[in-house]
Amino acid sequence: MHKNLEILNGLGLSKPEAEAYVALLKMGSTQATDLASEMGLKRTTAYPILDRLEKEGLVTTYKRGHKNYYTPLRPNKLALLYEERLKALVNIVPTLEALENKESAEFGVRFIQSKSELKRFYKDILDEYEGKEYYIIGSAPAWIGLDREFFLDFRRRRAARGIRVKLLLSADSAKEEGQDDESLLREFKYLAPHYKFKSTIDIYDDKVIIVGPEVKALAVVIAIPPMVDIFQSVFKALWDASK
Repeated sequence: MHKNLEILNGLGLSKPEAEAYVALLKMGSTQATDLASEMGLKRTTAYPILDRLEKEGLVTTYKRGHKNYYTPLRPNKLALLYEERLKALVNIVPTLEALENKESAEFGVRFIQSKSELKRFYKDILDEYEGKEYYIIGSAPAWIGLDREFFLDFRRRRAARGIRVKLLLSADSAKEEGQDDESLLREFKYLAPHYKFKSTIDIYDDKVIIVGPEVKALAVVIAIPPMVDIFQSVFKALWDASK
């Protein structure tokens, strides 16, 4: 339960909002009075929380007679909601690219224009994340296809450094060779076939890199803490909701 609340907090909900959403999941459709009683709150305190959840799309309201009832968004729908928001985050990349280099640096954004720069980035990751874990969303074939020899070798070197990864991959990634190689310290979950990616997103503790042909530069590195937090939380929500 504590882990679930932490993930919901990371998605931008306050502690009372996360607790109210979880309580509604337990109770089903209910009135504000009953929710307030369940949470140990005053009814007047519950209304602003429910209004906020409704604006975020996590709660819907309907009338039965003269009474309002509140229904929580089902967890699988919640994952889809934040998956769409993740796509929206990726879509702002062209806007960031339009910034001048000086402005980009000030905002914590860096563009990688060449394969040699990209390779240096990943070589640095081997030192920075030794013994740690990070997350990946995207398409394995698209990522490896940028430089197959380098990235296949990078995966082996990454595992040798004890760096574990969790991957949420497009369905076409299941055909990529070596997916069953446990020595590479990878844990997989696959998204439904209709979710297709041409880019790959690596989510680290302090930054995110978006790599692929959908980016005007070869890759963009975003080191803006609030955005990194959102990517991390969205990944965790999708991971928990995926088979």
